[in-house]
Amino acid sequence: MSKISKAMDRSRQEHARRDGSPPVLPDERARARRLGSGRLALSSSEEYQTLASEIFLALPQAECRTVMFVASVSGEGTSLVAREFAASLAAQGEVETLLVDANLRKPSLHDFFRTPRDPGLADHILGNAPLSDCLKGIGVPRLTLLTAGRPVVSPPRVLGHPRMEGMLTELRRRFSCVVFDVPSVLSYSEGVSLSRGVDGVVVVIRSGRTKRELIQHALHLLDGAGAKVLGTVLNRRRFYIPRFLYERI
Repeated sequence: MSKISKAMDRSRQEHARRDGSPPVLPDERARARRLGSGRLALSSSEEYQTLASEIFLALPQAECRTVMFVASVSGEGTSLVAREFAASLAAQGEVETLLVDANLRKPSLHDFFRTPRDPGLADHILGNAPLSDCLKGIGVPRLTLLTAGRPVVSPPRVLGHPRMEGMLTELRRRFSCVVFDVPSVLSYSEGVSLSRGVDGVVVVIRSGRTKRELIQHALHLLDGAGAKVLGTVLNRRRFYIPRFLYERI
């Protein structure tokens, strides 16, 4: 089993232990819909591959797709979805993928992949490290990690810095897809700021937890910023009948 497979399995087990929920099963009806026209329920690698296909269809002209995953509030599982998506994308073949931990307040990807936090995104933007020193190989073919970097006093100042535009240009040159893990829109301002510079935004919703009003407010903020919201994904959906019955629905 590859390093990424082991890491993903460990993550799933940790989440299952925390909330006692059963494994999430595929929602065939959601999977049949286009991402932009509804929610896509995520669980297995097949669902993440479907999500990747929908994003590529939504951004057909881009040589490099820059995609931001964000939630309305904290605790929706944005980091989980972003890293699973990036890993699935890299595993599909000739897609050089970069996973960026842009959650400078509570970064988690360096711990998950067991790699140093710095130098990283903040270090490069603030002029303390060249980009090449911040890009970390994690032993997974075609998948590179840009960690958050050293703690900073003002995350909005970093992600809203003029150097961000130049960094995005350089990342587009180096990679086929860049995936951003960003803090929640309603809690912090960074997500709205960064949404203006990426090709598309995917909003993560935790099934059975997020209030509709909060989602609508988050979408309103993103729309006001001129972000291209590609759609929403439904995370950690629960099913209460056996899997074989769902597979026949």
